[in-house]
Amino acid sequence: MRLLARIAAPLLLGLALVATGPRVSEAAPGAKAAKSEPSKEKDKGKGKKDKGEPKKGAEKERKPKGALSAGAPNKGRLYGGEKLASSKSVEVRGGAHAYALPDLVRVLRRAAAKVSGKHKGSVLYVGDLSAKSGGALFGHNSHQSGRDADVGFYMVSEKGKHVNPHRFVAFGSDGRARGGEVVRFDDERNWAFVEALLTDTKTDVRYLFVSAGLRTRLLKYAAKKNVPKDLYTKAAAALMSPADADVHDDHFHVRIACPERMRPTCVEDSYLRGGGNAASAAGAASKDAKGEAAPKEAAPKEEAGEAKEGKEAKEAAPPPPVATKADKDEGGASDR
Repeated sequence: MRLLARIAAPLLLGLALVATGPRVSEAAPGAKAAKSEPSKEKDKGKGKKDKGEPKKGAEKERKPKGALSAGAPNKGRLYGGEKLASSKSVEVRGGAHAYALPDLVRVLRRAAAKVSGKHKGSVLYVGDLSAKSGGALFGHNSHQSGRDADVGFYMVSEKGKHVNPHRFVAFGSDGRARGGEVVRFDDERNWAFVEALLTDTKTDVRYLFVSAGLRTRLLKYAAKKNVPKDLYTKAAAALMSPADADVHDDHFHVRIACPERMRPTCVEDSYLRGGGNAASAAGAASKDAKGEAAPKEAAPKEEAGEAKEGKEAKEAAPPPPVATKADKDEGGASDR
């Protein structure tokens, strides 16, 4: 019996090992599968997350190609702006924000070059245009979308020589400096600059903001010189002193129209204060244009000067260049 027990014990042990072996070997892969399953789910979820995240460099891909004015002059941005640099006929104020649409930069260069070509030694003094990427600019409410520029007036000494004081100088309707400077507003060269801008064939100059007194002075000079009627009418419409804006008696504020290629994103006029629709050109011409704040560099105005400007704004516009009654009526209507 003992002998049988000794023989049976190994046999039973062997049978037990054979019986349990396959179950162990089958369980191992199952265990591995169970263990790896969460990893697959994790990877799957990670894949979805990665797919939803923006790819590296996607932000750059969304930026427009070339220059673009987006939004309105008083709520907009500038992409791909060009910097206006000083040249023989242009002096950019040190520290000025001198970026704008290439259209504006180049029309200023062309106009300054024309004036310099007719009047040797003339230099256009330029203040702020826009920041490199547009947007809010300290001291201004507009100048946000690359379509605005502040440029100083051409002036002469008491002896009639060209003068560039390298800063903005305020003038009254009599053409004399308000701050005591011994210089005068140069009717001839300032009109030449206005004419160069308004007759430019490559860029549409929409507005030239200037004080009421200087506007009257420039149009009187144009009438005296018998400029073409269409040019006079265009100048009368472009030259203006908007309500709720700086008086603009120490510089021109030049604004170009939205280039045709930018119409889907570029908003022509400043938004009315309080938001909403953009001011129409007609609204701007009737003193409904909003959005201009006094530039930092604007000279302080005395009370007497401000009262004088208010009186000048109410004065009748100068007669048109053609002396017929019909033309006078038409010219007066265009000034209202």
